[in-house]
Formats: sequence, structure tokens, C-alpha cells
Amino acid sequence: MRQTVKARYHDGILQPLEPLVLAEEAEVQIIVETESAVSAEDILQRAARVFQGLTPDEVAQVEAIALNRQQFFREPAA
Repeated sequence: MRQTVKARYHDGILQPLEPLVLAEEAEVQIIVETESAVSAEDILQRAARVFQGLTPDEVAQVEAIALNRQQFFREPAA
């Protein structure tokens, strides 16, 4: 069963901010997501610098690789 709850981290302990439906001694897996402290403007400025210093041909190569999703799921060479 999956539950999503907010929690507060204090003195090394995650404290749920709402009740959890769990049996005593239940083991769980925790995925921690923090809210981004980076503004949307900062993200756009960082994205604008991605191709900084590259030639138009290099930019085209990077974009072609990024758009070819097979590149991301290839098996590593043996």
C-alpha cells in the first residue's frame, strides 16, 4: 500500500504531519522529496547556459542525441 504524507525532519527524525495507517513494527520504504528552493527564473537561466560555448554543430549533435530516446535505453557495450 502506498501513502503520501508530509513530514518534518527534526533532530535526525522524520515526523509525519498526519496519521499513518501502519501496523506496529511495519517496515516501510521512504522516498524523500524536498521542495525546490530554486526559482523558475533560476531554472530558466541555467537552461539557457546549457549550450553556452558550443558551436552550432555541437548544439545540433547534443539535441539529436537528446531527442533520440534509444540512446538512453541502450544496453552497455560488453
